[in-house]
Amino acid sequence: LLDKNKRIIGVLAGQPRDDDWELAVSRACAAMEDARSRCAFKVCDTQHRRGLYPCLAAGVSYGGGQQVPGNLQHSKTNQREIQALLSEPAIQRLAGFGSSILCHYAPKVHKLYANTKASLKGMNPQLVWNFHNSVFAAATFNLGPATVTFDHTDNGNFACGMCSITALGDFNPTNGGHLVLFDLGLVIQFPPGSTILIPSAILRHGNIPIAPLEKRLSFTQYFAGGLIRWVEYGFRTEKAFKQQCPEAWRAAQLQRQTRVEEAAVYFSISKELGTDCGGYKP
Repeated sequence: LLDKNKRIIGVLAGQPRDDDWELAVSRACAAMEDARSRCAFKVCDTQHRRGLYPCLAAGVSYGGGQQVPGNLQHSKTNQREIQALLSEPAIQRLAGFGSSILCHYAPKVHKLYANTKASLKGMNPQLVWNFHNSVFAAATFNLGPATVTFDHTDNGNFACGMCSITALGDFNPTNGGHLVLFDLGLVIQFPPGSTILIPSAILRHGNIPIAPLEKRLSFTQYFAGGLIRWVEYGFRTEKAFKQQCPEAWRAAQLQRQTRVEEAAVYFSISKELGTDCGGYKP
């Protein structure tokens, strides 16, 4: 997906040309359904602003009152199921594919994620990261059986970045489950096993419903904007940054006034993609 300046603002990645991919997708879906049957969900896990379906998030985050970056916490039962999902080879393949697509089509974003992740690892070796083969900081398992999202944005994600969405399940993609990008006026077929990357913090998105007897799950990966700001502020809160380095804080506020121009820099222009990729060795 290109904007008027030919910047890549989304990627309809589909699926890799791999004879085993369909099997991996099937196993990932089965593992998520098994986890759903064993987890204990709170109302906020099943009725939320994104939709009416159970979901569980895992990984490293910062925001919502956290004073320092940390791992998302769950009950012992749910944490055990999340760990089983993170250890599932099929899900690791989905994670790696999403990260590789980000690297190829949004190398500047991938580099920023990788550098921020490395800085956080150095700052706190106790942080536990989801996957060895993915640059994303966190992931959400949308456990179905009918994962259909409302019109929303993911405003906690890095505004200049992209998230990875992989559709799973058993549904007719010509009749339902489409990805709707409301701001762009696009309705995109989104078959099971396919991956799409979008800047989910700034593009309104959602899904078309599926048929009553069909099932749809999804697996998403993303990077909290708070993590990037934490590192940029010298491993501290914005409040502490303002108090300890007022001049640097004021400069950062001035940069925010040019946020649109700053955001555009992270999205590669299509004809320059080869140069952007060639200059980056992950």
